Amino acid sequence: MIREKTTRAAKSPSRWSAWVIGIGCIGLVSIVARGDAQPIPIVLISPNDVYQAAIGALESAPDRMSFEERLAGLLMLCDGHLKTAIEQLALYAARQENNPRARAMVGNILKRLDVSRHQMVAALAPHLDNQASAVVEVARELMRESEDRSAERPPDFSAYRALIEADVRAGRDPQASLIAFMFESEPGAALLTLVRAYQLRDPDEIKPILWAEHVVADLLWRRRFGFVERRAVDPAVIRELEKLSRHPFWWVRLYVARVVDACPELAGPGLVNRLSADPNVLVRRVPHGPESGE
Repeated sequence: MIREKTTRAAKSPSRWSAWVIGIGCIGLVSIVARGDAQPIPIVLISPNDVYQAAIGALESAPDRMSFEERLAGLLMLCDGHLKTAIEQLALYAARQENNPRARAMVGNILKRLDVSRHQMVAALAPHLDNQASAVVEVARELMRESEDRSAERPPDFSAYRALIEADVRAGRDPQASLIAFMFESEPGAALLTLVRAYQLRDPDEIKPILWAEHVVADLLWRRRFGFVERRAVDPAVIRELEKLSRHPFWWVRLYVARVVDACPELAGPGLVNRLSADPNVLVRRVPHGPESGE
C-alpha cells in the first residue's frame, strides 16, 4: 500500500454550467488528443425526467410510509433497467452536491436496489470521463466504495479487471481513465491486476513486472512496520523503477509515476525528467516532484 506522500495539489476538471437535456442516454464522441494515440471519450448523462421526478419525490416524502410507497414505485421503474437507474441516481446526486441528505438517500436507494459490485462499476466507469465534474466525483465515490478495501486488505479490483479483460479480448483499447483510477487507489494492486487483465502469457514479459512490484512492495512493507527508516531507500528499488520507466506498456510506466509521486526519494537520476516527457499524457500528468539530487 503506497501512502507515503501526505500532500498533493488537487486538480478538478472545469464544471459545465448546464446539463445536456434528453431522455436517458449517454452520448459518446471520440476525439484524438494532441500528442497521444489514445482517443479521449466525451461522456454525458442526459436527464430522464421520469427517473429524476421519482427520485426527487422520495426526498420530499412527508413521512416514512410515504417514502416507502414512493420507493416501491421507483424500484419497479428500475426493474430490468439497472444501468439507467444507476446513471440517473448518480446524476441526481451530482446535482445535489451541497445536499448531504440527498446524496445519502441515493446511496440508500442503491443498497435497496441490491446492485452488485460488477453492475455498479459497469454503469459508472464510463462516467470517469463525464464532462460534468460533479458526475465524475459521484462516480469516483461510488466506485471507491465498491472496492471493499480495509487497512489490512488491498482493494478488490475484480470488477475493473472484468471490464478491461472484455476490452482486451474484443481487441479494443481498455478505458484509460479507469486504469488511471486504479493506480490512484493502489498502484501495486493495479499493476498486478493489469498483468492478468491484459492476458500477458510470456514469462519473459511477466517476470520483470512482477519482480519489480515485489521489490518495491517489500521496501514499503519494511518501512511501514519499522524494519527500516521511514524514508529508507533501497538501490534495488531505484534500479527496478528505472527499468520499468522504459517499459513499452504505458500502464507499467504509470505505475512508476505513481510510486515516485508518493515516494520521490525513490527516483533515480533522470527518472523524473523521463516521466515528465513520457509519450502518454496520463503518465505525464502525474506530479513527479523534483529531479533526484536537485
